[in-house]
Amino acid sequence: MKHFLLTACGAAAGTLIYTAFIGSAQELHWARAIFIGIGCGCAALFWPRNKAG
Repeated sequence: MKHFLLTACGAAAGTLIYTAFIGSAQELHWARAIFIGIGCGCAALFWPRNKAG
């Protein structure tokens, strides 16, 4: 669950930063950020990750 939350929050924050500063509309797009965050979080649940040790 921790991996899901960290990935989802990071992807959503990155999306908000992109839409606010780099995107053509220059405004926060909350619906897109939520969609991207949930999608990336779900992918993180199933994506294999390397564990050190």
